[in-house]
Amino acid sequence: MNNEVWEWKIGKVETNKRFFELKYGYDPAPVARIGILNEKKFLVEFMILPSIDNELRKEIFNEIVYEVELYLINNNESDPLSYTINHTYKCANIYSRVHWRYYPNGSKREIILTKESRIKNFSNSFINFFTRSKIESE
Repeated sequence: MNNEVWEWKIGKVETNKRFFELKYGYDPAPVARIGILNEKKFLVEFMILPSIDNELRKEIFNEIVYEVELYLINNNESDPLSYTINHTYKCANIYSRVHWRYYPNGSKREIILTKESRIKNFSNSFINFFTRSKIESE
């Protein structure tokens, strides 16, 4: 086996170790998990609900396989894993149909960027500003 090749296989992902979770569209339920194994291997667990329409299930499956191949396998970067972790922070991840989340070291919560807390604080102060204005004008 060539040590320069990254590969993936289907299996059960252990959530007590670091992994990716993929969501599709606006649905909050994950459709796949990707476990990070040693020796340039990834384990993909498909979690597409059986209640989903067959055509949509096929579309979701194809999108997941495409994304896994794009970011982890057919990537020209020297370290596709770091590249994919960085992708979870990018705007492209938000606007894509498949949304990646990274859970480091078995964390039950995804990494939240420091900017997000600033945005939350800013939006609260923004709301408070207009709330005070409304109260003062009454």
